Amino acid sequence: RDLTRRLIVTTPLPDRLLCQLELALLRDCGCTKTLARLEETAREQGLTGAEIDAALSGRSFEARGSVMLAFACALKEGRADLAANVRARSQALGMSEADLDSVAEYARRLLAPGS
Repeated sequence: RDLTRRLIVTTPLPDRLLCQLELALLRDCGCTKTLARLEETAREQGLTGAEIDAALSGRSFEARGSVMLAFACALKEGRADLAANVRARSQALGMSEADLDSVAEYARRLLAPGS
């Protein structure tokens, strides 16, 4: 497939989380075809309608997923203060710096012009 499949190959993050990240980060893209494709891919990965709706709001029902989505959205919005706060919360959940670094790299690639 297109963008989604190309980026999945280059990251250690689980496919379900990647789908949630894509929905959260691209929710305001304004392209109904892109959003429909992302929702279809999310369903293929086993996300429920409620999980897709949550991701489109930048949330997840899983604690680790919620932190990763909040971190990615903070980076997209240029909110270094919020990203730092999320990093602190991630440590309380036992997440590594590498986890968040992977999220940051994936978000950067996803949002890069021409992706």
